[in-house]
Amino acid sequence: MAVAFAYPQTEQSPSPTMGDAPTDKRPTRRRWLRATVLVFIIAVLANLIVIGIMVSGGDPASTVTVHPQAQPLPAPAAAPALPPGLATTFGEGKFTVGTDIAPGTYRTTGPSGRLNCYWARLKRTGGPTDSIIRNNLGRGPATVTIDAGDGAFQTRWCSAWTKVS
Repeated sequence: MAVAFAYPQTEQSPSPTMGDAPTDKRPTRRRWLRATVLVFIIAVLANLIVIGIMVSGGDPASTVTVHPQAQPLPAPAAAPALPPGLATTFGEGKFTVGTDIAPGTYRTTGPSGRLNCYWARLKRTGGPTDSIIRNNLGRGPATVTIDAGDGAFQTRWCSAWTKVS
């Protein structure tokens, strides 16, 4: 015994002629590509925003805003006598306070030619981001006071730091 299924009949539209637009509503390859590129751009922008929030610590009160000064910086005062081996001028890197660098106030002229100048006072030399006491990412000159109780000081993309007091 054979079973035949009956499908409802629909009215067929006439096939398009030379001047008519196709009636197929599927997205074209070009539309799909545009949508994919748009979604990719949105994802990249969202990631950049998240990275910016992570770098700033997510807490605007914990960052320091540095404004460029109109007048030139005064000449550094004579530094007090330091134990041998402690640097009073240093560049990019992570430095142990009291071993590599002396505690005190340091200045930099700003970025070393790329992006922004990043610095962080740290509780210890290693570990997660919860060891950050204070940090900043800025475009202009910066001044930071490194306490004797700080474990380390880290800097990236900044010009040389010089001890001023």
